[in-house]
Amino acid sequence: MSVKEQILITAEELIESKGYANVSTRTIARNTGDNGISVGTLYHHFPNGKIDILLAIAEKYSNVLDIPGFLSDPDADLRAWLQKRLELDQKKRNFITAMEIEAMAHPGEIRKLFDESIKLRKQNKEYSAVVYKMMEKFAGKKISIEKAYKMILVMKTMIRRHIVFGNLFGSNDDFIDLLLTIVRALVEE
Repeated sequence: MSVKEQILITAEELIESKGYANVSTRTIARNTGDNGISVGTLYHHFPNGKIDILLAIAEKYSNVLDIPGFLSDPDADLRAWLQKRLELDQKKRNFITAMEIEAMAHPGEIRKLFDESIKLRKQNKEYSAVVYKMMEKFAGKKISIEKAYKMILVMKTMIRRHIVFGNLFGSNDDFIDLLLTIVRALVEE
């Protein structure tokens, strides 16, 4: 396993157990591998520190969901893809819950982190194109980039609440029905 993969695994485990605010890059480095790594090595792999680590964790899960494959298949089953997404998030419930607790406890810091993440992702034209295409698939028609970003924020918020509060909106099937109804209503507003 590469050092980069070890860092991601260690960071995720520490965030789950201690909370985001209680985990520094120094703590991650000290706990990575059998004897730890230097903070310099961590920053070599993740130049922007914890924000880069969080983005890499998110990318790892995006890869599991095979978004490019989903987008390239005109006959892809949207409900099946959402079910897969929910199941993955349910497996990572402790990590997601730790991040949500942090968001509630330190909204200013998390907002800054969120804004940095959005800035980095918007600079990545490929990422923006994927987000746009994904939201068009959910909407079932052409939409503006502004609506696409609004849709993704609403979807992520609802999915997080459903996961953190243990099926807050009923079964996954009930939730998918509700999510699609709300997201498609956003398109029409």
